[in-house]
Amino acid sequence: MNKKKKQYYFELIDVFHFIFKWRKKLIIICSVSAILSIIISSPWIIKPKYKSTAVFYPSMNNSISSALLTDSRVRQKDPLEFGEQVAAQQYVQILESDYLKGKVIKRYNLLENYRIDPSDPEKNYKLGKKYDKNISVKKTPYASIEISVLDEKPEVAAEVANGIVMILDSVKTEVQRKLAMQALYIIETEYKRKEEEINTIKQRMQELGAKGVYNVEEQSKAITEIIGKVGMNDNIRQQQNNLATYGAESQSLTSTLELQVEQMNELKKKLDQAKIDVEGNLSNVFILQNASPAERKTYPLRSLIVIGSVLGSFLLACIVLLFVEKFSQQKHHLIS
Repeated sequence: MNKKKKQYYFELIDVFHFIFKWRKKLIIICSVSAILSIIISSPWIIKPKYKSTAVFYPSMNNSISSALLTDSRVRQKDPLEFGEQVAAQQYVQILESDYLKGKVIKRYNLLENYRIDPSDPEKNYKLGKKYDKNISVKKTPYASIEISVLDEKPEVAAEVANGIVMILDSVKTEVQRKLAMQALYIIETEYKRKEEEINTIKQRMQELGAKGVYNVEEQSKAITEIIGKVGMNDNIRQQQNNLATYGAESQSLTSTLELQVEQMNELKKKLDQAKIDVEGNLSNVFILQNASPAERKTYPLRSLIVIGSVLGSFLLACIVLLFVEKFSQQKHHLIS
């Protein structure tokens, strides 16, 4: 044990001796490295970037009418409810979609902002790389979504971060409205078809009413009472014949009409809900933190660059000098 400590002690002494021996060269190399790293990390060479972050919770509601107009006896989604992991993941997918990215790029003219030549054949590839490097989206452990934007101008970073949230809201609303319009068209078509069926039934019932058949049960009772009082006559016989001929049809039409009217009322409710979904507007995001212009730059961290550069130069210089020293010793040994 003592032998190991002694050996370690002498090795450590050798290290200090080596550093002391080459101290001047190491100081010069580290000083030059520090000066160069300070110059390279200066704002004139590496443009500083500022970071702004917006945080929001996604809404779990996809239909205004179903959230607000559903029967209270039926459990529905609360339009103020938020914080579901699945909903957050869906919103992240939308944020990472090319459709939303295209809207962000166009609104904030990121092609010019990132100084990419519009005539460059690889402009879309370079723009995508810059976008992914400067704009990030992540889901937090609490099911909220965080949008971070880096830019050379702190005001632009904050504007883009807040703008992405608004664009996301509009894209989600746009998708919902397209689906709602399709649903509205289907329900309107079915409603008109049902209306035509009811009108056809009513028209046929009017034709039967003109023949004296309008309420089979009541008319049958009335005819029976009249026969019991005054006996049979041609008028009564004609009414009995009409009831016998058209009575079953009249009863069937009455039952069908009640069913069709009930179905039409249900369609009317759905039609009103579909119109609300198309015309209404309910925010899809609950903003927790609006992005604001950063007061300090995020990138580059000059202190870390300088420290890393000096340490790297120091270690590399030590390795090179060690090889030089060993080579000199071996050469001297061969000569002697």
